[in-house]
Amino acid sequence: MTEFDLSRRASMTMGAATFFGASQAAAQATAGSLPLSDPKAMAPIRAKIMGSTVEEPVYTYMRLHMYGYRHDGNLVPHYTMSNLNIRRWTPQPDGGFKARVFECGTYTKFDSDEPLDHWDNPITGERIKVWNFLAGPLNISINADGTLGAGAETTVRAKPQSFEVIGDTVFMPQASAFSYPNPFQPKDWPKESSGEKTYWDSHYLYMAKAADVADPNVTNAPANLQLQNLVSWSYWIRMGQQPGRSWGRGFGSKLKSLDDMPKAARREMEKKTPKIFETASHNGLPQHHADIIAFKHAVARDDHHALMLRLRNQEAVEWIAVHERESPNSVGVFGCCWHDIDLR
Repeated sequence: MTEFDLSRRASMTMGAATFFGASQAAAQATAGSLPLSDPKAMAPIRAKIMGSTVEEPVYTYMRLHMYGYRHDGNLVPHYTMSNLNIRRWTPQPDGGFKARVFECGTYTKFDSDEPLDHWDNPITGERIKVWNFLAGPLNISINADGTLGAGAETTVRAKPQSFEVIGDTVFMPQASAFSYPNPFQPKDWPKESSGEKTYWDSHYLYMAKAADVADPNVTNAPANLQLQNLVSWSYWIRMGQQPGRSWGRGFGSKLKSLDDMPKAARREMEKKTPKIFETASHNGLPQHHADIIAFKHAVARDDHHALMLRLRNQEAVEWIAVHERESPNSVGVFGCCWHDIDLR
């Protein structure tokens, strides 16, 4: 982790408690005085940049341009996704922080606000129904030592990287490299499966003003974020086992409120994934809707069942339901897992 010089007086007095105390001096701290080499200060610093150090929901909106990459030639533009992420942060007695995460995604034509209901795959030429997604709850944590944790149901297992301070901005990068057996195996789902394993690499970068990070009165620092990911072909785009992956470039911000969302994106979410907004006043996505999966972690009996917990969103329910209706004798990997899924 990058070391930053502190004055002798600051190094003797600026622990985590002092840093987040009420002193006026700390509120006016500069980038050079941030205790970014102090493990005890890592958790609250990360929490206020990623979310909040107090119990509250934090809203993040991101715009994500998706491309196809086939190991030769340039990136092929696919579509654009609007993503709303709602995290309910709670400080923990040990000094760490936990969050329950709910999110949704709706799609538009590439680099456009024009809604996308069907997508023409530029590589295969196939016209495909677009599957918007609604997911949650997922569970993430910032441990007391500043390391990051994630529940078994998540596909992002972020590891912190070194902070950088450039000018008056704190840059906080994270990287995740993750793989798991593909629930859509090629023998059962030749067009939907990208292969026997799914690979998911995500690189996030949070950016916040050093003055906000240093100010003890700021519990939820305004922050922008940037994302790059490289992921095995999603099953709904029906690329089969063609070489390559999807590459995404995203950018966005934490929001003061949902009113700060781009109007076009909010209209589409209110139309296609309206239940995400119910999380603003409830403790979770409503369980009485047939298109919400309530995965029961306690009944997962082996690794295969644990992997099925990843398919916890609206698009997976619809996709599985459609294909099992069309091919009732080809239940595939899902047949043994329906008893783990509550579709109330």
